[in-house]
Amino acid sequence: MKRGVFFVGLCLILCLAIPAFGAEKPVYGGTLVYREASDPPKVDPAFATDTTSDRALNLIFETLVENDPDGKKILPGLAESWSINKDATVFTFKLRKGVKFHSVSEGKPTLNKGREVRAEDVKYSFERLVRVKSPRAYFVEQIKGYKDFSEGKAKEWAGIKVIDPYTVQFTLDYPFAPFLSVLAYSAFSIVPKEDAEKWGKDFSFHPVGTGPFVFKEWKHDQKFVVERNKDYWKKDSKGNKLPYLDRVELRIIPDQSVAWMEFKKGNIDIFTAVPDEFYKDCVAQYGPKGLFIEKPWVGTYYIGMNMSKPPFKDNQKLRQALNWAIDREAINQMILNGRRKVNKGVLPPGMPGYNPNLRGYGYDPAKAKKLLAEAGYPNGLEVELQFNAGAGHKSICEAVQAQLSQIGVNVKLKELDWGAHLDTCDRGETQMFRMGWVVDYMDPDNFLFVNLHSSNFGSKGNYTFYKNPKVDKLLEAARSNPSWDQRMKLYREAEQLIVDDAPWIFLFAYTTSLVHQDNVKNVKLPAMGDYKTDLATVWKVKK
Repeated sequence: MKRGVFFVGLCLILCLAIPAFGAEKPVYGGTLVYREASDPPKVDPAFATDTTSDRALNLIFETLVENDPDGKKILPGLAESWSINKDATVFTFKLRKGVKFHSVSEGKPTLNKGREVRAEDVKYSFERLVRVKSPRAYFVEQIKGYKDFSEGKAKEWAGIKVIDPYTVQFTLDYPFAPFLSVLAYSAFSIVPKEDAEKWGKDFSFHPVGTGPFVFKEWKHDQKFVVERNKDYWKKDSKGNKLPYLDRVELRIIPDQSVAWMEFKKGNIDIFTAVPDEFYKDCVAQYGPKGLFIEKPWVGTYYIGMNMSKPPFKDNQKLRQALNWAIDREAINQMILNGRRKVNKGVLPPGMPGYNPNLRGYGYDPAKAKKLLAEAGYPNGLEVELQFNAGAGHKSICEAVQAQLSQIGVNVKLKELDWGAHLDTCDRGETQMFRMGWVVDYMDPDNFLFVNLHSSNFGSKGNYTFYKNPKVDKLLEAARSNPSWDQRMKLYREAEQLIVDDAPWIFLFAYTTSLVHQDNVKNVKLPAMGDYKTDLATVWKVKK
């Protein structure tokens, strides 16, 4: 991300060009089958907080601005341009004319009847987040009037103003450096009032947006299906209408072995997060053909310790002991084919503010045992580690279980499906839990403030219920500081305090990967993760 992207005075990029495709000519038609390990928990921008849900959302909904494939620039989306005042507290967006909401959903006419998107829809969509108590509404709590509106003291959000049918303005209480990046997050997708109000809490099962595909059907635990939006506004660099595909099917196959065999048979077109047990086979068979893609992912993989209750509450030495007991590189090499990068702290490589000199934890069982005794457990203890099914989490948790047993910590493993796992973490019902966090917006605020500020307990992101007043103050100061260098200094100070407090067992930085069939063309793997893959620009040729 460019350091000056937030403070540019005016951005007048009037169109979004799709990169050229080279010699191959796009082909229209066909169904693309994309494997998912589980049902999306939520297909409503207001409630989705995970990448599985986001994959479905990205097919149907759109935001005012978008991330470029490298995650370094903010590009126009439903807003064709914007301006920012001198002190970076007023953002004015000009909407793109002619963009329409989906006129059909589930094969039936929508209530909005395919009308044009207006500034009132932007205001409604943001206010809806607060009204329905979205777990991500607080991402934009810096918009003036958030507190009064969220507490019911005001009938509308004062800081969001409709200037004219195609112009909407946001006024902030203070400069907030990541604001443009935050607006690219899926929670801030624009939805039609008519359909959202009709379905209420069930909008997740009847989603309507402006995206390249319209919702067709959802057979739970089997498949989620969308079809081509014939009125979609985007075109490719040669003026051809997007998307190319007639239909996309997210096929739910929890079992990795079954899913891999289905891909090898040609029944799945795109397979993401290639399992470690099939990695060598995949690289050997598909790598030489250019069909396997893997790159670093701006995300972190950790095991959280619930600090709201014993044994981890008020016991820093216990939490540190568990960190010293883990041989991260051994797990990486033996289980993960060396695909991950051992991470000392919260921020992964590729995230601004990443500190390669962070003082973290190595592998020292003797030190771990000493700290365990000092923590009040000279004879060890028993704890439960909860994890979600799929993506090789069981193997990693079993390795952690084995290594902790060497210092006298007896770990009981508990496996749940993703939705249930997320719900129990939200409610703080776990002792230890496996979790990952991947970038929502390219700023340290997204990892440090969201996951570890005390205002964000539970569903907001702080699943460990970690609280350190000094860390809170540093993070609050960093997000409002206009100086990039000063912000990074504050973030690094806060991260070191967090690592010392050890609310997590810090493990790995993610990689992201996918493999696709040779008749599937123009597949790109974005830096922000496979779930951001743009299927509107993908096409299939007949075998």
